[in-house]
Amino acid sequence: MRRFLKISLICGAGVIVLLASLLLALLIIVPSSVVENDFATYDAALKADAFALQRLPDLLPRSATNISSSRNLDLNDEVVTFHYGPDFDAFIAAQEQAPARTAESLGLRLRDDRFMHPGELAYMPKVLLYKESRPGTLLVNRVDRVAVYFD
Repeated sequence: MRRFLKISLICGAGVIVLLASLLLALLIIVPSSVVENDFATYDAALKADAFALQRLPDLLPRSATNISSSRNLDLNDEVVTFHYGPDFDAFIAAQEQAPARTAESLGLRLRDDRFMHPGELAYMPKVLLYKESRPGTLLVNRVDRVAVYFD
C-alpha cells in the first residue's frame, strides 16, 4: 500500500511538472495581444506611419514627445501617454472637463506618478483624438505638461 502511495505521489508530481511546462511553453509560443509603440517625437511617429496605421491618435499634438502607446487587440483598448507643448493648450481648453480624477481612481496602472495629484490634473471623460472613433478619456497633468489618453 505504501509503495502504491509513493508511486501515485511521484506520478502526480510528474503530471504537475508536465502541465506547468506545457503552460510555460504556450506562453512563450503564443504571441501577445498587446502591441506597444514608443516614439521620441511626433515627427518620428509620422516617419514610422504610426498615424496612417492608426497606432496613434490622429489629433496628437505636433509638439508631442516621449510618446508611448499600448494597445490590447483582444480587448480593443488603448493607452497613450505623451508630453505636449503650447499647441495643445487650446485643444485642452476646448474640451468638456469633469471634476479632477487620478489615474488610480480611474483604474489606470501607470508607471508614472505624475497622474496621482488631483490639484495638478485636468480630467476630460469624452475626448475625440481619432477622427473616426468613439470618445476616449484624457487625463492631463498641466504642471508637467504630460497627458494620458485611453479608451
